[in-house]
Amino acid sequence: MKVLFLPLDDRPVTYVYPQLLAKAAGIVPIVPPRALFGSLNSSAKVEAIISWIDAAIARERPSALLLCLDTLLYGGLIDSRRSSDSLKTILDKLAILKTWRKNAGPLAPIYAQASIMRISDNHDAAEEKQYWSRFGREIFAWSSYLHRLMRGDELAAGVLAAAEYRIPPDIRRDYTDTRFRNFQVNTKLIDCVSGETIRRLVFSLDDSGETGLNVMERDKLLQQVRENQLTQSVACYAGADEVLCSLFARWLVDTKGKRPTAHLRYSSEEGRQCQSRYEGQTVGETILAQVAACGIDLKAEGSADFQIIVHAAHRQGDHIQLSGHADLRQVDTLAAVRSTLKTLEEVSGACVLLDAAYANGADPALIEELLKRKDLLDKLVSYGGWNTTGNASGSAMALAVARWARGIPGRDEALSECLFTRFVDDWAYQACARGSITAETSTAQLATLMTPYVTRIAEAMNYQPKSLTLSFPWNRTFEIEVGIDTRLAGVTH
Repeated sequence: MKVLFLPLDDRPVTYVYPQLLAKAAGIVPIVPPRALFGSLNSSAKVEAIISWIDAAIARERPSALLLCLDTLLYGGLIDSRRSSDSLKTILDKLAILKTWRKNAGPLAPIYAQASIMRISDNHDAAEEKQYWSRFGREIFAWSSYLHRLMRGDELAAGVLAAAEYRIPPDIRRDYTDTRFRNFQVNTKLIDCVSGETIRRLVFSLDDSGETGLNVMERDKLLQQVRENQLTQSVACYAGADEVLCSLFARWLVDTKGKRPTAHLRYSSEEGRQCQSRYEGQTVGETILAQVAACGIDLKAEGSADFQIIVHAAHRQGDHIQLSGHADLRQVDTLAAVRSTLKTLEEVSGACVLLDAAYANGADPALIEELLKRKDLLDKLVSYGGWNTTGNASGSAMALAVARWARGIPGRDEALSECLFTRFVDDWAYQACARGSITAETSTAQLATLMTPYVTRIAEAMNYQPKSLTLSFPWNRTFEIEVGIDTRLAGVTH
């Protein structure tokens, strides 16, 4: 079987990793060439992508189209916040979905993702319009006050006016116009579900607080979903970069016509209840949303297809130190580590390890112990510890579903490649080596810092790729690419 992927952009987690999951499931991914996708400072070549997909549908006859619509409509996730295209221009591009749906045939559904425009609580304009470097945190605060007022909260006298005063009128106008345009597009996407052009739609919410205009938009979209009786076809939850993986998992589940089952265990009740950074909710709330997104049924007792183990402590740390925010680069996770290891010892069968003790990387204390325990490491069918709780858990559960759908016990090359990639990226780089990078995006320094960690992972997993390359795909230290000398199964050009 073949599935057509339209990723959010060309990053490894959004472009490469979904293909690795497809390979692990025994599915051939059909993906437009990487050079056509958007990057940090460039938009996707949308017209070229449309032409490529037109031809691929006719030539490859995929069994499903899994589409990140920000790429089609705006040029990518980042460009959904930067694009100045008119509503009409965007909706004209949206019309291509009906053509793709018709040409793909009645047995090839469209599963789609669209983002609700984020609001970051920082002054980092790397992925925003330039005015974010001066007014980002001010817009975040104003947005929160505005939402709270509109839902009926009592605010101190003058607090909203003071927050609004800190943002120049032209910037407020540009920001709200962009938000309103994107919101109107999202309402049209719900109509696409009603009209059966899209079978399943996910609205993703990344970099969110508990309140804000993005949260208010989420509530309005979900109200429209309920009014149209589409709750089984449209979902909205915290995440973004992992959604293509979870869409793939959900398509696998729907195709098989039955759901995988799992037991869900937390390292502690405190971990389940702790606030998940960048998501405006608890770790437990995020996990349950991702379980539902991947089409997994939870069981309290009896046999299950796999065990989901969530590693989290009383407070979520963060391997990134943001200006103006608390330093959470070192938090006490020892009790959680002991509990997680004990759980891994006690359970049998395939295990999915969701490492949510830190945002933006693995828990070093946990992985240090895990690499010493080959008996526990061998139980893992999946692992995730990158970026947010939603990113890590959604991609990890999607891999578990991929292996369940394929029905092959044990570890083969494809599964080993996925696990190796995650341990190298999430632990070796994000949690260990990244803090020591002094020569900005130097691949030579990266290789020197990473070699001892990579060697330990390879020895612990008893997995040795023929060759390995490490690079900075966006010329920044936020992410690396782990290149392994095994060819993807997909048609990518």
